[in-house]
Amino acid sequence: MSSATPPPTAAALPSSAQITASSGSNLALAFGSLPAHRRRGMAIFYAFCRVVDDASDEETLTLEEKRVELAFWRAEVARACSGGKDQPLSPLGRELGEIVGEFKIPQEPLDEILNGVEMDLVKSRYATFAELEQYCYRVASAVGLASIEIFGYKNPVTKEYAVALGMAFQLTNILRDVKKDSTIDRVYLPADEMAEFGLSEADIFRMAAGGERNSQMRKFLKFQAFRARHYYAKALRLIDPHDRPNLIAAEVMREVYEGILDKIEKHDFDVFTHNVGLTKPEKVLAILRAKRREKKASPLPPPPKHVLVLGGGFAGVAAAIDLIHRGHTVTLLEAKPTLGGRASSFKEAKSGDVLDSGQHVLMGCYETSLALLDTLDARGKLHIQDRLDVPFLSPRGASALTALRLPAPFHLLSALAGYKELTWGDRLAALQLGIQLRLGHQPGKDETADAWLQRLGQPPRLVNALWEPLCLAALNQSLAGSSAQLLATVLTRALLASADGSKLIVSRVGLGELLSPAAETLHRWCGSKVVHGAHVKRLLIEDGKIAGAETLDGTVHRAGHVVSALPWNALRGLLPEESPLRTACAAIPDSPIVSLHLWFDQPIMTEGKLFVGFLDSPIHWLFDRQAITGEKSPSGLGYAYVVVISGATAQREMNAEEMESQAMAEITRFLPSAKGARVVHRFIYKGKGATFGATPAVEKIRPGSETAWANFHLAGDWTDTGLPGTIEGAAWSGFRAAEAVDRA
Repeated sequence: MSSATPPPTAAALPSSAQITASSGSNLALAFGSLPAHRRRGMAIFYAFCRVVDDASDEETLTLEEKRVELAFWRAEVARACSGGKDQPLSPLGRELGEIVGEFKIPQEPLDEILNGVEMDLVKSRYATFAELEQYCYRVASAVGLASIEIFGYKNPVTKEYAVALGMAFQLTNILRDVKKDSTIDRVYLPADEMAEFGLSEADIFRMAAGGERNSQMRKFLKFQAFRARHYYAKALRLIDPHDRPNLIAAEVMREVYEGILDKIEKHDFDVFTHNVGLTKPEKVLAILRAKRREKKASPLPPPPKHVLVLGGGFAGVAAAIDLIHRGHTVTLLEAKPTLGGRASSFKEAKSGDVLDSGQHVLMGCYETSLALLDTLDARGKLHIQDRLDVPFLSPRGASALTALRLPAPFHLLSALAGYKELTWGDRLAALQLGIQLRLGHQPGKDETADAWLQRLGQPPRLVNALWEPLCLAALNQSLAGSSAQLLATVLTRALLASADGSKLIVSRVGLGELLSPAAETLHRWCGSKVVHGAHVKRLLIEDGKIAGAETLDGTVHRAGHVVSALPWNALRGLLPEESPLRTACAAIPDSPIVSLHLWFDQPIMTEGKLFVGFLDSPIHWLFDRQAITGEKSPSGLGYAYVVVISGATAQREMNAEEMESQAMAEITRFLPSAKGARVVHRFIYKGKGATFGATPAVEKIRPGSETAWANFHLAGDWTDTGLPGTIEGAAWSGFRAAEAVDRA
């Protein structure tokens, strides 16, 4: 049978209106929002899409019969687009010719739809996303490109909108139909991306058959959903306000498809045991929501941007991931081979252990940091206390600030009651301070932490046993000279706000592994990139804007917007001499942290304890790396511990022997069981600029996100976050910078 003869299936087709009405498709549901003539046009176009798709999927047809059917429709498209030179042979073909003429639909997207359908005849696996992207373009974006001709538009950017929204729709379809597609031996998930997560198509077939779902599959599908969200956000940014009224049908479809994605996320990405499609009532509600939203004409976000982010610490990664989620494209430059910045990790040569550039502790109140780690699916890499529990050793013996499982503030009252370092007078004074803070008391802007606590009548023993170690841990310096406002913020958020907020959290893995490779994966999957080994040499200042940055290897990276997530002491050398921001950076002092890693020939801490604090000692914390990671040193060197000294101005100048001698004297003083232990290896990490100096004077000059250059924004724990130099401050500043770029 030639393409000039209608196949039996084409001759027996019902009308386009009947095909559309009987489909129940999400696309068909959106037509009701269109004017009558455009509704008819979409009904005909949809019927064409439905017919050619069914021709590919029809189980009663042989492969050759399917090819003949599609060849006929390819010829029908050519006839429909011939401008009247050739008449289509089928009723639907003639209707298609009518709307091609009426709405000036180009032949290219119609041919691409057929190309996509034909791919299903010969291709059931996709090695890479590049292959899948071509398929998605053909079966979804091309549908959008034809549809907007029927909807009507004037701005060419609406074509980009159609392509992005089509990608989002098809990626959502693929996630929804993973199990269904596997039953007909089709896998639309890229094989190379599955391999990144240690997965293969065998895992899909096993889980589709009822096998247990593993965490890697969940994470893989979660990241696929993130990619879809990126395309939804990008498409929204590509809506031209003047074309918007004509795109209501597409936006109705967006509401439906995003509802499907919401449902997938609600079921924790389990597409194997849950029906994640929308029910008819759910579809109706989604359509009503979309129509109500479009009737109100809610403000549209600005167009998508290309953003250059300098620095891959928590601030830079938070900014980059949020920008990508918002639909932007990001190039992230990081000097180190791993992400993390001042909270990164590295492999120590002799032991083979992965060490952190300073032992970091998070808290349950770090909502922004935990949200970022949830996006990266890294929460499982954390050890989260079930309640506040901080053990201490002092010349008076062992004690602990351990809370009962009670709501705030009773959890803190129970912890204070059991903390043997305090008298009842101390506990009463601490309670009075807590009440004042909960009632809104704030220290003065120029007030130091020690002066503030003295003014409020805090007893010396309470200050020494509780407020001083807390200040050292949170602000990285002693009470003397520290900002009282920052300390008050820490007390309020960490101890008084909620019981969960006071829990301590440590990473079971190297800090860099909290961000890598997940952050790089999300960048790459969404068309962005991370460039490692990229030391920024200079900023490109052109026409009153920061046009990009040049790295030491001479590479120039340009972008419309730039976010600096570099530390203050790295940024200042890149700024013009006359810049007030450079002056502010130069006025911010460094505050050091020293980490002394020691490997012993035997355990020295009580089994099960992750860490212990030392009071009345030049060293502040001792962490048990075995207890934290659950593993011994790969080299078998011995039992690994890390001594942490905050605000380590004196220790910064010590040599290795002096530091080890001081640390061992304190360890054996507080832990008699360590007296017989022998140090078999040591490694010192001196973070000379670990944090900024958290003084009242510095609080006045910490810059916000905005700068003198409209397209240049700042992120970093040292910016004006209202928080000390913590991972939470860094992450929060990154999200703030992303929002500022979004508005710019």
